[in-house]
Amino acid sequence: MEKAEVEEKVTPFPVVNSSSSSSGSSIHDTISLASNHDDNASSPTPPDQQEYAVVSFSPNDPENPYNWSMKKKSILLLCATLTCLNSTMGSTIASANLFPLLSAEFHVPVGPQSVLPASLYLMGFCFGPIIFAPLSETYGRKPILVTGFLLFVASTAGASVAPSWWSFLLMRFLCGTFGSPPLSVFGGVIADCFGDEVQRGRMLMVWSASTFVGPLGAPVLGGFVGGILGWRWVFWIALIFAGVTLASVLAIPETLAAKILKRKAERLNKEEPREDGRRWVAPAELSQKSVFVTLKTTLLRPLELLCGEMVVVLTSLYIGFIYSVFYMMVQIYYAIFVGVYGFSPGVSGLLFTIIGLGTIIGCFICWWCDPVTLRLSAKHPTKRAEYFRLPLACIGGPFFVISILWIGLSARSDVHWAVPFIATVPYGIAYNIMWVAMINYVADAYGIYSASALAALGTTRSVAGALLPLAIEDMLKALGIAKSCALLAGISAALAAVPLCFVAYGDKIRAASKFSAALKTEGQREEAALGRTMSHISAV
Repeated sequence: MEKAEVEEKVTPFPVVNSSSSSSGSSIHDTISLASNHDDNASSPTPPDQQEYAVVSFSPNDPENPYNWSMKKKSILLLCATLTCLNSTMGSTIASANLFPLLSAEFHVPVGPQSVLPASLYLMGFCFGPIIFAPLSETYGRKPILVTGFLLFVASTAGASVAPSWWSFLLMRFLCGTFGSPPLSVFGGVIADCFGDEVQRGRMLMVWSASTFVGPLGAPVLGGFVGGILGWRWVFWIALIFAGVTLASVLAIPETLAAKILKRKAERLNKEEPREDGRRWVAPAELSQKSVFVTLKTTLLRPLELLCGEMVVVLTSLYIGFIYSVFYMMVQIYYAIFVGVYGFSPGVSGLLFTIIGLGTIIGCFICWWCDPVTLRLSAKHPTKRAEYFRLPLACIGGPFFVISILWIGLSARSDVHWAVPFIATVPYGIAYNIMWVAMINYVADAYGIYSASALAALGTTRSVAGALLPLAIEDMLKALGIAKSCALLAGISAALAAVPLCFVAYGDKIRAASKFSAALKTEGQREEAALGRTMSHISAV
């Protein structure tokens, strides 16, 4: 690199980032903000501008992930998909289809404990949005992904050779914990690489499909392989898949702009030191916060939002419940197609995958409705977020209720098995469009605070998904399939009023929020950076 070329890529402090920004929604756009003085920063006030020369991306810089070839980005997207398949597949791999074999091996009675392997796994997911996502903004995407996935592979191996029930459950919790980084970090990786808003949205839609495919495919593996070769082989096959995927995780490049620029500064200091004695630095180094301060923000602010923000509270209740119903449906499906219709566990798991068709249809519906809701929101400027995001949630809520009732009330031996089976498609459609609409509404409503708001949603969702399904076995025994589904549908019907309430009163609720008021002022810039990763929890 010639000297003249280097000079074009740097500017004296304060930084003016030279990378182009097409949509204002990537970490690249926050680099210049990171160099400004922040009174709340834990690092010292930046020194005089003469002491440093600040590295920045030049136009068409090949080191800028925005400028990577589509082939390289596509390979990265494939890696993200495979990695998230591993993480999400693990959540249902030890579901009802496999529990009879675990029960026989470890002498565990059928009951609430049958849900523990899935519940503890989901409990581990809580660490993704509040721990691993912010750490990826400090240390880079790749170190967190590689370290987490290595430990995920080790935990999967531990589960496959567990000598006791409690050691098996411990391994399941560790699998969920170390399987959470891909779900929390790869959304940020995609945002790092795709600057165009439309293209990025499409890539996120492709990636998010893997988060639905994993939980649907695992019961098939557990049902067929477990019934033929035993439950340990189910985890050995999962371990082999994880081992193959590990090779791709190790090969991924770093995509975080702040990390790339820091490496560039280190390289220039070593290979091309400046004649005026100034040291090359990356913008993030000028106002870098400590890991402790970053984690303090990501832990405390979500709690503050969850306790004091009505939008976050109600959305957390709604999202947490529909997420837990999904994992209850795994158990209900087993009770219907194995208990009522006499199918094998493998066939029951295969039938459950039809939810995937519903989620795919839901993606196309969301895509098709974007122009419609965009025009609708333009007619209501004071409620733009509500009319742009929530119409689909208002429609999806009733369909979600109807589909659960359809599944439960038709699950009888005198009704053909295809009737409850077909009902699973509208269930998948409603689940997907509600999920996407509600989470994106929160992201739009809280702007730079969306990272903390979505961290609150992601954490409560995982807790609800871990705890509520613990009651499903006792509920099925006490109420039966029809009444259990009717109870879930009744609660869903009550919660379906949440998006309707936001459409009617969302602007007033947000106007009374101190966080919404703070959006109009400067500050809390670390949220903008963290939000690039955690705002993509909607894909999970």
